[in-house]
Amino acid sequence: MPLEIRIVSDSEYRAVNDFFNNTRNINVPAKKTPRGYPEFCWEFIDGPAGKAIYAAAWEVEAGKEPVIVGIQGLIPLKMIASDGATFLTAKGEDTLIDIKALIRYKETDILRELYLVLFEECRKRGIKQVWGFNSTYATNQRLGFELPVRSHYCALVLDPLRTYQNNVSQKTGIQFSEKGKILGQALLSRLYSLRKFFIPSSIGNYRFNTGMDDNRELFQRAAGPEPYFFLCQESTYFKWRITENPYPVKYRSFQLSDPSNVFKAQLICSIHEGAAFIEQLLFEQGTEKSALYSLLKRAIRSLKEEKVYMIRYIGFDSNALNKKEMKMLRDLGFVKTKKGEQFNFLNLSDDLIIKPENVYLSRLYKQGIN
Repeated sequence: MPLEIRIVSDSEYRAVNDFFNNTRNINVPAKKTPRGYPEFCWEFIDGPAGKAIYAAAWEVEAGKEPVIVGIQGLIPLKMIASDGATFLTAKGEDTLIDIKALIRYKETDILRELYLVLFEECRKRGIKQVWGFNSTYATNQRLGFELPVRSHYCALVLDPLRTYQNNVSQKTGIQFSEKGKILGQALLSRLYSLRKFFIPSSIGNYRFNTGMDDNRELFQRAAGPEPYFFLCQESTYFKWRITENPYPVKYRSFQLSDPSNVFKAQLICSIHEGAAFIEQLLFEQGTEKSALYSLLKRAIRSLKEEKVYMIRYIGFDSNALNKKEMKMLRDLGFVKTKKGEQFNFLNLSDDLIIKPENVYLSRLYKQGIN
């Protein structure tokens, strides 16, 4: 049976979402509820830079309805350079191929064929870079992506007992000795977190607020003269990513301004099922460290008041901006727990060549579904 690989039409979106829900539990068992069609529309149709580019592979047999066996989507998103220039990129999501199809069509690289169709459509739309996060290192390398950047998972334990209970509940058939190890790690992490009380902090002449302002100019001041790149987080992006997010995730923002009301720092956090994530910490070069530590401590106290038992963080050490962010959180007691996903990046054009190491990264680049 031949395969047909092409861009999905509007009338086929529901079938694509059904394939996502029905197939992922065959390939990757997960305790997740199916993704509703409104959630699909939010993610792939109503984005801040327009509708996603979505391709699918159909198995075609004479006399029968075509059957979807693979999907891949690219969400258009704007990036901004440290000099203020903006450009359109695309972020990969929904990489999924039926394992049975991989066996039947072992002579065909289905994912590569999907991407070739998507890349051609990207060029038509003026999209010059494609990027994303995943753990399939060999697959993306085969497709031409650069993968020099890997994330680090970190955590700050506020309630060791609840942290222990949560970690144990996520494992099946766990032995008593392993439970003891998990409890010990939670207690040690809590002890390490107490170091934040010894870090000098002072609000000084700065002021706090809980707004969530457009941070493009803040990024430029944070980057200085260095050639950095950043996901363009203007009001339309925050509206889509946070305000209109259909998933049960709460967001909090903590900001710092100087006496002239100049925006100096922004910390964005999310809360889901009693655990918080630091989504992003951005601050202007030259901002007093004691004030930044004061901002972070206030955020931690606020999250603790909301009964958060643990604050997680995904850090990167690929450039100076990300390293500064990670160091500040490590100073306050965040502990590295394990390595995370790869950041993959591909330049589709010679017009603007970007090194992935020069992209400031944060969890706010991800979709925010939990």
